[in-house]
Amino acid sequence: MNRITPSFACLAVCLLVLISISAPATNGQAINATLFGRILDTSGGSVGKATVTITSSATGFVRTAQSSDSGEYTIPALPAGEYTVSVEFTGFSKQNKNVILQVGQAAELDFALTPGGVAEKVEVGATSELVETTRTEVSTVITQRQIVNLPVNGREFIDFALLSPAVTIGDTTSGNTDVIVEPVTKLSFAGQNIHYNFIAVDGADDISTASGIQRGTPPQESVQEFRVINTDYSAEFGRATAGIVNIITRSGTNEWHGTLYEYFRNDKMDAVNLLQATGAHVLRQNQFGAAIGGPLKKDKTFMYGNYEAQRRGESPFYNSAVLGNIHAINEVKAIYGLAPEPNLGSVLRTNDSDNGFARIDHRFSDNENAFSPLFCERRPAVEPISIK
Repeated sequence: MNRITPSFACLAVCLLVLISISAPATNGQAINATLFGRILDTSGGSVGKATVTITSSATGFVRTAQSSDSGEYTIPALPAGEYTVSVEFTGFSKQNKNVILQVGQAAELDFALTPGGVAEKVEVGATSELVETTRTEVSTVITQRQIVNLPVNGREFIDFALLSPAVTIGDTTSGNTDVIVEPVTKLSFAGQNIHYNFIAVDGADDISTASGIQRGTPPQESVQEFRVINTDYSAEFGRATAGIVNIITRSGTNEWHGTLYEYFRNDKMDAVNLLQATGAHVLRQNQFGAAIGGPLKKDKTFMYGNYEAQRRGESPFYNSAVLGNIHAINEVKAIYGLAPEPNLGSVLRTNDSDNGFARIDHRFSDNENAFSPLFCERRPAVEPISIK
């Protein structure tokens, strides 16, 4: 009978309901982005009281701000994604720029307005490159393009954190073995202990109180992007003393999009291993799923859902020394009452899982938005099965 491991049973029934309000307070800084800059004219003078409007290309989300007398503006609490930013002021041509904001980014975008009529408009077609002039942290953003296109064994997207400087696969606590084993990559930042990290999903703590490392993660298809912060991070991330992985999930948009996928590995497709006996290794791995997202009400309510399953069976792997002495090994095991090694290729050790994710986003007004993500993971107890 399949059993559900307690530490994996529905990881956080509802991680959070976050309401972002445009005000002097900056709610959700860690998962949202902030855009700021200056509005100038062609002579370098400040343009005060100019209207700055930012519009999401995917959801129609709109936020406006007005520049100060010194020409400065700030728009906080912006979800990561693609935007069009426009600036208008009487007596000057309207100017538009396309930008991409990333998770946790504090980006600077300046404008230089040219005199012109009300009907005139200046379009900047290419996406503007944004810089973070106020940040001193060392960090790397793993984008959705990288997550989708780069190969990764087992679809554990958190492995992409290893692309960041000084990030490696870490060991367990010094000299000890973890009592609870989480099916995740254990990250070490600059050689530090794996339990000193902080990992968040949509701003919610994803660290297990039992093992001290991340519980689990949403399916790879559900991840929009994540930021890996190595050092010099601000106090908003709390207790971490090593590194931080800040993950945000995908949401629906104003257009329906769906995908079906399967990734598989099989020993029949492996290259011939001259150091391995023929038929000594069996591998059957299938990872498949489906995802769909779109508007429940255009410009207002959006949904996204993803289901992914893994069915994996692998026979024990023996090197040439063991293969040549199986009979002797089983004789010694019999003396001590231990179970003998199974016939080569006759038993598969399973590692199956089911992983689900759902998210609802709702826009109450231009200044009030809420979202509620849910993800859960089911891992039956590992039991060997006999094959013919």
